[in-house]
Amino acid sequence: SARNADNAWKWCLITGPNLPKDEFDAITRDATPSLSIFRFREDFASLLTGARLSVSQAGYNTVCDVLRARCRALLVPFAAGGETEQTVRALMLEELGLATVLRENDLTPECLAQAIEQALAGPTPAAHRLDLEGARHSAQILRERHRAWSSKS
Repeated sequence: SARNADNAWKWCLITGPNLPKDEFDAITRDATPSLSIFRFREDFASLLTGARLSVSQAGYNTVCDVLRARCRALLVPFAAGGETEQTVRALMLEELGLATVLRENDLTPECLAQAIEQALAGPTPAAHRLDLEGARHSAQILRERHRAWSSKS
């Protein structure tokens, strides 16, 4: 179970670049041998393909990486300051059976452990038909608009 995660599982914690150095150092100091801690991993996308579960916020790029890897996902959408983008995305994916969601204001160690167990109990995400090429399509639209605009002037 997730409560005894130390014993059986290896965890990889990627903090991102914005965590203050003293906090990063404190986490690293207290880590058990089964926990590897990094600020950043170039190979994040390929790490996911071998992972039993990804626990993350629900930013666009992270979610695309998780969906491409067909990895079980527990999403804790960023919701501070009235932000809704990640929550909307996460709940849509949950509705499609592609993720488990834990709301930021429900984030306690107990609820997190329970949500991890729930996410692991679910099936591996099914194949989906979601378009994960948003950046490429946006660039294409901008190029077409620019061409149309240029030809008018």
